[in-house]
This record gives sequence, C-alpha cells and structure tokens, in this order.
Amino acid sequence: MEDSDIHNLRKETLHQQYELVKRRTINDNSAYGSHVMQFAGIGISMDNLFTCLGTNPANDNFKFVNGNSLLPPTKAVNQRNADLAHFWDKYRKAPDVLVRKVEAQKQVMEAMSHRMHVDKGIQLIGKLLFGVERGPEVLNTVRPAGQPLVDDWKCLKKMNL
Repeated sequence: MEDSDIHNLRKETLHQQYELVKRRTINDNSAYGSHVMQFAGIGISMDNLFTCLGTNPANDNFKFVNGNSLLPPTKAVNQRNADLAHFWDKYRKAPDVLVRKVEAQKQVMEAMSHRMHVDKGIQLIGKLLFGVERGPEVLNTVRPAGQPLVDDWKCLKKMNL
C-alpha cells in the first residue's frame, strides 16, 4: 500500500511492485523479513497496477524509479516477537502519567507471561511426543536452507482439507 501511495499506478507494473516490496520486506535478513509470494499467472504481472487497483490522479506525474523509494523499517522484528515489541514500544512512549505507564507495563508483563505459558506447553508436548531426552532436541532442530518444509507433502495436504 505504501508503494501504491507514492507511485504512478498507470506506469508501475505488478511485477515491479512485487520486486520492490520483496526487497524492502526481506530487509537483507530472511530470518526477520517477510516471505513475499507471487500468486496467479506470471502473464498478469506485466499489467500496470491501475488495472487492478485504480489510480490516484495526484500521482499521475510521478515517475517510476527502478530502485526502492520505500524507506526500510528502522529495525526488523521477528514475527514471534511482534507483540512484545509493540507493547514494549507502547510502554516506552507512554506519558509519565502513572496510570498510563502502569497499564502499558501490565500489557508487557501479560504478553511475556502468555509467551512463557505457550513455550512451556510446547516443551511439554515435545517431551510427550519424543521423550524427555529427545523432545528439546527435536523442537530446536531447524531444517537447512533450501530444504523443503516437509518430507511428506501428501500427508500435509490431507491435513489441510
């Protein structure tokens, strides 16, 4: 949406926007960046954005720059920590009025408490499924980059009916 606000949608293609947004959201760190994906046929990606989104006449004189004119976020946050980062930022920015500061601190503490509760539940499930010895090891195993997310796609598709 930010890209659409600052470009002439009559001149920018879906593919150009996809590439710009992908470069911006990955933030040079795939562990923290978003996983931008392209859907539908590739042929449609050469269409100008205005065919799908309309246009803003105020942007008609803007020129497309084949560089990223979107400012990158100041610091990428792992999605798992997004709620904590939000509540912590809210606490930091809360005015020094005691009631507002205490309420913001309470939200941070509740989010952290919920996180710990969920983490302990997952650890318990890991121990029940894989045993006390192997549970933590299995839960902390990360598949190498480039390897498929799952080994049995048929099984996964059956689960997503």
